[in-house]
Amino acid sequence: MTLAPAKTLGLARWPAPGPRPRIHPCAKMQGMPKKRAPYYPIYLDIEDRDVLIVGGGSVCSRKAASLLRHGARVRVVSPEVSDEVRRMVSEGAVTLIERNYELGDVDGCALVIASTDDLSVNARVASDARRLRIPVNVVDVTDLCDFIVPSVIEQGSVQIAISTGGKSPALARSLRRTIEGSIGPEWGELNDLLGSLRPVAKEALATDRDRKAMFDRILDAGVLELLRDGRREEAMQRIAAICHDFGVSSADIIPTGQQ
Repeated sequence: MTLAPAKTLGLARWPAPGPRPRIHPCAKMQGMPKKRAPYYPIYLDIEDRDVLIVGGGSVCSRKAASLLRHGARVRVVSPEVSDEVRRMVSEGAVTLIERNYELGDVDGCALVIASTDDLSVNARVASDARRLRIPVNVVDVTDLCDFIVPSVIEQGSVQIAISTGGKSPALARSLRRTIEGSIGPEWGELNDLLGSLRPVAKEALATDRDRKAMFDRILDAGVLELLRDGRREEAMQRIAAICHDFGVSSADIIPTGQQ
C-alpha cells in the first residue's frame, strides 16, 4: 500500500496503524468512542501539496480560499458547486471534478476534507482516507475527524490559533474577536525583524542562553509599543543598541541611519 501522502507530511505512520472503529454512516448519532486526550496542536506545511475537498457548497469555498492562501493545490469533487467555487475554477485556482465522489479520489492527497450534506458520503470519504493514512476532516462531525481546524488570528507572519476541541466553533470565534483587537500589524513587523536577526545571533552567540537573553531584552525594551505608536526609527535604534551590547551585528538587518 502506498503511503506517500502521509510521508509527504512527515507523518509516515500517522494516522496510527492498527484497527480503527468501523465508521457507520450514522456514526455521530450512534456515538463513536469518545476521545480520551485533547487534540495535539500542530502547524502543517501544505505548500504545493494536493488537498481534496469533497462537496462544492459555501463551506467548500471558505475552505478552498484558506487552503489556497497557504499554498495548497486544491481539488474539488462535487456534481454541483457554488458560484464562488465556480469562479475559483474559472480563474484556474481550483481543479474541479464535476461528479459524485469515487474511491480513488483521495489517492495522492496530503489532506482530505469532506464537506457534503450527506453524512454517508462524508463517512465513506473519511474511511477511504484513513485506510491510506491520509489525515481527514469531516466538517461539523468531530467524531469522524483526524484533525480539526482552529479559528485563526493573522497579523503578517504571526498566527494565533484558537480551538475549543471541536465542541463550540461559536465560542472559538468569540475568543478570536476578543483577542484580535489587541494584536495589530506591529506584531507581524517585529516577528519578521526578530526572525531576520536569528541567523546572525546564532553566529555571534554560542549558547541558547545568550541568544535568549538578547531577544528577551529586545522584547522588554518597549519596541512593540514604539512600533504600535509609529515610532519605527526609535524602535530600530533600540534594537540596534541591544544587538551591539551583545556583540551581534545588525547592519544588514537595520538600515543605516536607523541604528
